[in-house]
Amino acid sequence: MGFGVMQAPLIDLTVVSAPAFGVPTSGRSVSVMPAGNIRGSRNHRQPSTPSQSSRRSCAVVAGTARSGKTALVNALIRRTAEPIETGDAWVVFRHGERPEAWAFVPGHREARPFPDRSTIKGPARPARRIEITHPSPLLKRLALIDTPGRGDLDPATCEISLDAAADGLGLVFVVGAAAPLGRAELDLLAAAADRLERVAFVLTHIDQHDEWPEMLAANRALLAARGPRLATAPWFPVSLEPASIFGVAELRHQLEAWSDERADTGVPKKVTATTVSATGDAWQEHLEREIRARRLAAVERVSIDLATIHVRCVQELGSGKGCPELPRVLDRQLHALSVRSSRQLRTDTREVIDAVFGALLDTPPDEVVLTRIATAARRAVDGARDDGRERDRALLVTTTSGVASLTGAGALDGLCATGLAGGADPDPAQVLSPLGIGLNAGSFAMWQPRHAPGGPPKLPDKKDCRRWLQHALREIEVELGHELSERYAELRQALSIIAGDAVDHGVLLA
Repeated sequence: MGFGVMQAPLIDLTVVSAPAFGVPTSGRSVSVMPAGNIRGSRNHRQPSTPSQSSRRSCAVVAGTARSGKTALVNALIRRTAEPIETGDAWVVFRHGERPEAWAFVPGHREARPFPDRSTIKGPARPARRIEITHPSPLLKRLALIDTPGRGDLDPATCEISLDAAADGLGLVFVVGAAAPLGRAELDLLAAAADRLERVAFVLTHIDQHDEWPEMLAANRALLAARGPRLATAPWFPVSLEPASIFGVAELRHQLEAWSDERADTGVPKKVTATTVSATGDAWQEHLEREIRARRLAAVERVSIDLATIHVRCVQELGSGKGCPELPRVLDRQLHALSVRSSRQLRTDTREVIDAVFGALLDTPPDEVVLTRIATAARRAVDGARDDGRERDRALLVTTTSGVASLTGAGALDGLCATGLAGGADPDPAQVLSPLGIGLNAGSFAMWQPRHAPGGPPKLPDKKDCRRWLQHALREIEVELGHELSERYAELRQALSIIAGDAVDHGVLLA
């Protein structure tokens, strides 16, 4: 299936052709080959919560700062608007009948209009996610996630990007034509080749650089050295100048094809009866061992991760902007920790179900049976919430370096940068609630310079910063340990109900 995407060999330097659609060719033509794939307020209307299917139908647009990511998204959805400062927020573009923008801020259960100038008074807790609605036909097929433009591809941002792309349709990686791919970009893409089914590359600013075909060839060579899967990914050279837009339609067709591929994989499969071969209570001991081992390993991983976060934050205190930058760096690291821990919960859930029911049933459970069990386990977890206690909890670090808990799916959604977790219509196969942790508004304000009347600003003491950081990380370790223990206990209880019923009746009832 061909959509005009670029495949090696890309460049024929011997053929002279006229510019196409206003794109300068500098005496060069580029061959076109078929595509390849790699495996708020009461006074405002609140945005609707996306369904699970729409949350999974998203593509992540990533790249370094000033690579043209946002301009590319605007061109894809034919959106013309004045640029707005989004800072470190992840910007999610969804379909809507009228253009609107909403900010999701950790610590708040409801989205806020963005930008809401009437509520801005001095330093404030920045949004994790900004959702923009636009009446674009493409957005009816899929959502687009624009990664933060501030800074470069640090490990935390890369991890969140890959997690969102793996749960969605794939990754669109944007590269400027001024320079070849750097080390951070190549490391991210090597990880993407291992985790993602679909990756596409976009070369921007080709209207500003006559030598862009050589740069394209150089980037293809760098990717080929990282593995054959990246070498066969499609490339889309584009011009985003309003008077000479070129190459965007081909990329739009590729994204629509991704959406069609995901829709084809969602066809329901026939549900068949599954009988039980095991008897006795051995399965209970098996379940206990599996849960205990994974819970201990998860808690240990959190301790190691927090030690690494402590080192990175201390390094930031000793360089760069120092204390004023600490909240931003720590919040981004905690965001990545939340994503990593939530992903581990999903992995452990799948492996425990596979191990326990693989020994319990007469035939090893296939994908359909595993999904049936996970869906039933989710219902069991939700049914156990009749005690009135909220299981969805967001953790917020306070100015006293303590950790406060805010309950409810809305609170958890405020900490989700991509809109892929939580919400009113969760994935039934996601048995356990995801984890979410961030800094409250006061933590962002407390380390800003104090402006004394008639004098220079007073900077915060770095020793105080380090003490606050160390104590906060200790509290986070304790609270996350409690949260993980409760989630694994929920999983054990839910699977005990399903397995017990299966043994009693001799057939899997899920």
